[in-house]
Amino acid sequence: MQAVLVEHFFASAPRGLETLLAAELATLGAKGAAAVPGGVAFAGDWRVCYAANLWSRLASRILWRVAEFGYASEADLYEAAHKVDWQRLFGVERTLRVNVSAQKSPLKSLDFATLRIKDAVCDRFRESLGSRPNIDRANPQVRVHAFLDSARGALYLDTSGEPLFKRGWRAGAGEAPLRENLAAGIVMLSGWKPEEPLLDPMCGGGTL
Repeated sequence: MQAVLVEHFFASAPRGLETLLAAELATLGAKGAAAVPGGVAFAGDWRVCYAANLWSRLASRILWRVAEFGYASEADLYEAAHKVDWQRLFGVERTLRVNVSAQKSPLKSLDFATLRIKDAVCDRFRESLGSRPNIDRANPQVRVHAFLDSARGALYLDTSGEPLFKRGWRAGAGEAPLRENLAAGIVMLSGWKPEEPLLDPMCGGGTL
């Protein structure tokens, strides 16, 4: 029997819903789901990743971890990102965006950190294939996410595309619409049961 390859993922979510999301992901087959500020780290095979993207009511994005590393400078970020075999993960014809988030990072500029990671990805493509992906900050086909703490970092690829709160049912939205995954979390935290009436006196667009 072929061994199942276990991958590591991160599901982002609105603050306050992390514990609920960890429990939800466990029901979808996630292993070791651990709530942290802003989301849940978990492990599983690709079926778990697909299930989380399809069925999670609470997650905003499902990110696949492709590298973990220690760092102290922007040069370390470049080196870590350059080591990843990006051309095996997505095609050079895909447009790219890099996002960096940090907590207690010693780096002075996240914009410069973002630039160095972007340069590393593009340089790796150019060295391997002779060309590099184009950057599209508005509607990229591939999103690389970097998370940095005081001494460690991780690189992720976004498996979700559009944020998961965009469920396709809303034709239009007001100035401050309630996101669908946050609405689902509010309902779950309320303890409401389907057989009970639900009163929403400020229903707005009817998201709840």
